[in-house]
Amino acid sequence: MKTASHLAALSWMVALATIPMSALADSEPTEPPFEVALDIDADGQMDRAVIAQDADNGQAELSIYLAAGEGKLDPSRKPDFVKKSLTEERILALESKGKESLVITSCFGCGANKSTEATLTIVYREGKFLVAGYSRDWDWNVHKSDGTVETTLGGCDIDFLTGKGIASQDLDDGKPVEGKFAPIALADWSDDSRPKPCEF
Repeated sequence: MKTASHLAALSWMVALATIPMSALADSEPTEPPFEVALDIDADGQMDRAVIAQDADNGQAELSIYLAAGEGKLDPSRKPDFVKKSLTEERILALESKGKESLVITSCFGCGANKSTEATLTIVYREGKFLVAGYSRDWDWNVHKSDGTVETTLGGCDIDFLTGKGIASQDLDDGKPVEGKFAPIALADWSDDSRPKPCEF
């Protein structure tokens, strides 16, 4: 004999099953934000950097709050700087390396047969947020029609502040690349801004 509680649970399960899956998908929140405190403008006050990534389109948005302190961020406060569409790659980490530099690590494929991992370093100089460094490693495996696998390995490490960079192919050690590199305004940065030595 079924109790009233069993019947109520069954009714709830039937009702849940009738909800369109699209409705459940629409309620998916964005990815949890990454947050770090640092004194990026070197004025003696702690600032705050926050990255939120949209779960639907993958777009990552970076917000920087100057002199925000180390406590809980006031939700009503507007950021001093916003960089929309920073990347569509999956954000892995947001860190402070040295108290005046912000480091963002992201990946594409993230360990799959075709994957890359990139690190973007951001600094504040003369009133502007700049991309000071960029590094990228790739492990790209293409399955060919004859059953073989073509593997492309490599990496790059570009220091925009010194103007120098190194790049590697396969398992070789990195070698200096020709040309000089200059800092790029963070407002102008996109995945298309990657230096040529970081393409494969």
